[in-house]
This record gives sequence, structure tokens and C-alpha cells, in this order.
Amino acid sequence: MFSRILVAVDGSEHSMRAVELASDLAEKYGADLILLSVFRPTRLQESTHSLVRTNLSLEPQHSDDALQGVAEEVLQAAEKVARSHDIPKVKTKVKRGHPARTIVSTAEEHEADVIVLGSRGHGDVTGLLLGSVSHKVASLAKCNVITVK
Repeated sequence: MFSRILVAVDGSEHSMRAVELASDLAEKYGADLILLSVFRPTRLQESTHSLVRTNLSLEPQHSDDALQGVAEEVLQAAEKVARSHDIPKVKTKVKRGHPARTIVSTAEEHEADVIVLGSRGHGDVTGLLLGSVSHKVASLAKCNVITVK
């Protein structure tokens, strides 16, 4: 039924539950697992302006590096969960961009059969006003989407 499963991970409790469910599915079906963490630099750049006002030092030009580092740490934790299962192949990917669109395009790029993600992640006020990433992914994806609570 599933040969490639994409899991979107942001380190939230719901996304880690998604990793656990996706790992169970991958083990059951002998599927490959792709763990994806997407970072959006605008949030840190906005935060940087606040930090500068409080005399903390964080250079805006290094925001991508900082966010990529956080995304890689999140993926390491997710990969540890996935590797505790008997899964044929586990890949990790960090990408920069709009979360919902990047998740969907990565699923298409890897010909994923299903996308698994948490119902609520580390979103912001924009997510509350414009809709959650999981809702957008479910609307845009051409494959099945499993939302984990």
C-alpha cells in the first residue's frame, strides 16, 4: 500500500507523534521514510529585529544558518525515533521555504504515497489567521495525507 512515506517534522509534540505513526507504517509496509524539516527565515529575521533592540547579538545574514541548524537538530531526534523501527531506508532533508508548499513539492519530487504530519506544529499567528500548515498540505497534496493529533 505504501512504498514511500514523507513525514514533516518541526519538533512539536504532534510532529513527533507523526514520526512515530509514520515509522510504524513504514515498518509494516516495508516503505522508505523521508523525514523533512522546513524552515522559514522570515520569522527569525523578524525576531532578530527584536533581539537587536534588547542588545542581544544575532546577525540577520546568519538567520538561515541558525534556522537550518535547528531544523537539523529536529531531524536528528526524528531520525532516532525512526531508526528504532525496522525500516528499509530512512532519509532526512532540510529545506528552506513556505512550509505547506515545500512539503507538497518534496512529496511530489520523491513520489511519496502519503504525507504524515502533526495537526498543530510550532506555527505562528499567521497560521491561526490563514489556516494551519496541515490544512494547506491536505488541500494541495495529490497524495494521501494523514494528520496526527
